[in-house]
Amino acid sequence: MNRCIRWVLIGTIILLFCGIVCAEPISGWHPSARDYFTVPGVGQNTGDISVPIVPQAAPSQSHAAEMNMSSSVTSESLGNIQTEGATEARILVRYNTSEVSALADVQIEGVALQQDLGDALPGLALFSTKGRNEDEAIKALSSLPGVLYAEPDYIVSVDNTPNDPEFWRQWGLSNNGQVYREGIPPGTTGSDGKFLNAWDISTSSGDVIVAVLDTGVDYTHPELAPNMWTGPSGEHGYNVITDTPDPMDDFGHGTHCAGIIGASGNNGIGITGAAWKTKIMAVKAIGSNGKAYISDIIKGIEYAAANNADIISCSFGGGDYSQSLYDAISGSHALFICAAGNNGMNNDQKPYYPASYTLSNIIGVASTAADDTLFPSSNYGTSVHLAAPGGHIYSTMITRPGGNRYAYLNGTSQATALVAGMSALVLDKDADLTPQNIRTLFIENSDKIPALNGKVAANGRVNLTAVMNLFLEKDEIVLKSGWNFVSVPRPLAAGSDTAMIFAKVSSGGHSVLEYINPDGWKPLKGSDLITIMTGYWVYSTKDDTVPLKYKNSPEPVRKYIKSGWNTYGLPSKESIAAKTALNSIQSIWKYVVGYDSSLQKYDTPIMNGGQGDQDDDRMLRPFQGYWLYSAGNGEISG
Repeated sequence: MNRCIRWVLIGTIILLFCGIVCAEPISGWHPSARDYFTVPGVGQNTGDISVPIVPQAAPSQSHAAEMNMSSSVTSESLGNIQTEGATEARILVRYNTSEVSALADVQIEGVALQQDLGDALPGLALFSTKGRNEDEAIKALSSLPGVLYAEPDYIVSVDNTPNDPEFWRQWGLSNNGQVYREGIPPGTTGSDGKFLNAWDISTSSGDVIVAVLDTGVDYTHPELAPNMWTGPSGEHGYNVITDTPDPMDDFGHGTHCAGIIGASGNNGIGITGAAWKTKIMAVKAIGSNGKAYISDIIKGIEYAAANNADIISCSFGGGDYSQSLYDAISGSHALFICAAGNNGMNNDQKPYYPASYTLSNIIGVASTAADDTLFPSSNYGTSVHLAAPGGHIYSTMITRPGGNRYAYLNGTSQATALVAGMSALVLDKDADLTPQNIRTLFIENSDKIPALNGKVAANGRVNLTAVMNLFLEKDEIVLKSGWNFVSVPRPLAAGSDTAMIFAKVSSGGHSVLEYINPDGWKPLKGSDLITIMTGYWVYSTKDDTVPLKYKNSPEPVRKYIKSGWNTYGLPSKESIAAKTALNSIQSIWKYVVGYDSSLQKYDTPIMNGGQGDQDDDRMLRPFQGYWLYSAGNGEISG
């Protein structure tokens, strides 16, 4: 079916949802629900369709008490940024209109009604506090007869998917099959370095210093200026060629690589780097003709070492073995990320240096295309350690005619810069890692790709998320401030398998909720079991984590799908294409919808278009809850 027609049909279905008579006005719901579902409430039905939204129903006090949930608040409130000792705050209170007609006569010291919001949502009122702790005021308001809940008047904060407008061009960071360059066919979903989930763990490389040993860096570029390393005299690096502290780029290659490593992320302009916040040291050792003497390269290494660079990005090389360069690298404590070369050659047969030096502090990097194949010009071989996205990479550039400061470039240089940025994020998580440790982590946790088997030592393409997940002390669910739709990927260990795992989450008075088809919402008690392949709504007043403990030998599990809306979660800790994960019900599932807790809104639905359809090639993420709509009953195992 033509994609446009199909979207029109799904839009028609959603519009049918909109026509249902609602118990509450639209303006009262969680705003993100309006993107796809326009019927508020619990279990609204029309025929066989039960429409899910982000829950607003409050738990009973007994549920909250049993789970020992705290309602303490550290989030921001509208108008003011609150701290624990704050004496002014804004609090939203919702009461049961069938029990209480209004809360206008509330007599609580330091708490005053500011605005009745009942026209927007029945029973909703905004209170302000003066001279009273916000947490105390929430508790006092929550204890009033007929009050369903009280919570801060939150500011919704944005996420770890950057808001940089050209991010769609950066397929190496996030590839969902989009057209990433004009006139170039789209790539394959998932053929990226797996950055999005990794950024939920960290977007900053802290005090890690990455030296870009290259043609220099345009340190005035608005994407790079905030992340430039600054030396004791205010310099951003060193020009080996002129022996001056001005490493301005006059060729463009170094600026391009620097942007891949650490263009300032989530700043609303241009692109983002692998590390949104980092320290880029510019070391210009390569001239405006793109060539350099080994002696200049060695002087650049010396400068980087003297100024405590942790990682040196080396997007250069050649076929001549240099013992002095070997000695300079072997004598350095830094991790060297080195390009495998762009001759389409096998480095096992014809080495390319410095990538081919057999040193423990070198990572040699090949380049992949947007369809997870080796980029045609990339060198390869079992002596090349890793493969990373490197074809048609969009990044920062020195100013060109017309004022454009961005460009696409291809090659192992770009793949090298990407791995350098990834390495900075990893080293920040554990400063005791040796260069060899980092190399091993990337090799062992790469995504195994058939087209790359035997082409690099890793037999696949780098996966930053898999590496970053190793630094979580325990497997855990990551919560963002606000509503979270989550799932667990494996059966939990006895004693750690009930809703009590959420007991320490600062919940603002909300409970953990499960949607039961066709009965609607169920607030969970602390003793209720948490099962896999099920989505749970969890509210948190701040970014938080929930540790998980699994059974040592989990038995197979089954999820029974009913006609209509079901919640779903992957029985896996790896992302899987929707059509693969839901293959056993391929004939009946219609679409699946995730919820982005960072953005506090629903993702674009994934449609079931049959095998080979690009839309159901999109990946489902572990620990993420999903709405799954089915036209019939079925079963999924995991």
